[in-house]
Amino acid sequence: MAPVNLELTVRLVDAAARILVEDGPGGLSLRKVAAAAGVSTMPVYTLFGDKQGLLDAMHREGFRRLGLALAAVPRTDDALADLVALGFAYREAALASPHLYGLMFTGGFGHTEAADATYRPLVTAVARCQSEGVFTGTDPEPVALHLWALAHGMVSLELSGKVDGAAFAEQLGYAGLPFLAR
Repeated sequence: MAPVNLELTVRLVDAAARILVEDGPGGLSLRKVAAAAGVSTMPVYTLFGDKQGLLDAMHREGFRRLGLALAAVPRTDDALADLVALGFAYREAALASPHLYGLMFTGGFGHTEAADATYRPLVTAVARCQSEGVFTGTDPEPVALHLWALAHGMVSLELSGKVDGAAFAEQLGYAGLPFLAR
């Protein structure tokens, strides 16, 4: 088996995502993706096999990018600031790849390790806030779910043009208030 060309894969995934957004699921074809990326259909079929393989790759790539953005958030001495930084990194990743963001959270892909891996840093950050006495409670899961739902909703609203980045920042600030120990 030939080594996977990550640059070509990313280029094809981005082309496919743009087509999906512009033309909808019915307008997405491997032939169109190849043409949009300026390659023959052979590498598209070699890399993805079929349309479902391409959609799966798009899904994984979206979460790969999100994971990289979250992993880039440095850990400081301020647990709450680090948690907030994760929220902003989530938003930036979504805004950087809006064409993939919507696909990441649609049905048809099941529960994936890639998705779970991008949720774990949030749970860990909430647990740190709890263990350091910033947040009340000892179970980080419900708090993390609350924060993720808010961030996801606000990003989705921003991507659809309903709110702006200032609204995201304001709501992110309010999201943690019910859990503050101070």
